[in-house]
Amino acid sequence: MFEMKNVVFDVESRRLLQPTNLRFEPGQIHGLIGHNGSGKSTLLKLLAQQHMPSGGVIEFDGKPLSAWRNKLFARQVAYLPQHLPAGDNLTGRELIAFGRYPWHGLLGRHTEEDTAQITRAISLTQTESLIDRMVDTLSGGEKQRVWLAMLIAQGSRFLLLDEPLAALDIAHQAEVLTLIRQLSRELGLGIIIVLHDINMAARYCDKVVALHSGKILVQGTPDDIMQPEQLSSIYGIPMHIMQSSKVSHPVAVLA
Repeated sequence: MFEMKNVVFDVESRRLLQPTNLRFEPGQIHGLIGHNGSGKSTLLKLLAQQHMPSGGVIEFDGKPLSAWRNKLFARQVAYLPQHLPAGDNLTGRELIAFGRYPWHGLLGRHTEEDTAQITRAISLTQTESLIDRMVDTLSGGEKQRVWLAMLIAQGSRFLLLDEPLAALDIAHQAEVLTLIRQLSRELGLGIIIVLHDINMAARYCDKVVALHSGKILVQGTPDDIMQPEQLSSIYGIPMHIMQSSKVSHPVAVLA
């Protein structure tokens, strides 16, 4: 479990994250939503130890992040940044195998356990048809599946995903989120994901945290968030909620 206790983050006297208290439970998908510059990616980078908090404490499994050794933390928590590293000259299998780095280092020889975890990750993400292709030839949706396979091969209990849908069309967004939800359910993974589309968050997330100008506006279940007054405060425009017998979740539209 992640817990943030009065966490703030400042850059050159500018406060990007106001005092924040949050808990992220294992086995659930937590969506971070809000307009650009609201603090979503900043919050995620703090959890991933990409930034150090200016104040307050972040704990994982009841221990401050500062007390975790990098390699041990990476065995528990996997982070996928918004701008992915280049996968040039790598096959899908080679990229997925990098997920085993926290267990044996860059030059360590793969063990039977490493091979088993890589094979399992490929199966869970259904990337068998992609592992022999060069990563730079894959479509956006295919690349996301291979990167997710790499995170699964890492064997972590939490996945931190920063806008994994940004470059995808609507069909591939739904495909990737369906896979993420399936992995969370099957493996008991805690997943914290930065999203822009409130309707995608409502459909696929168990909990939603809405931020504005570095401050938490509201947090709760999708039903808690999907209220006209809540959405108006988050996005600064009037919004309505539509209910339909064809779908099990509410849909937000512009007023």
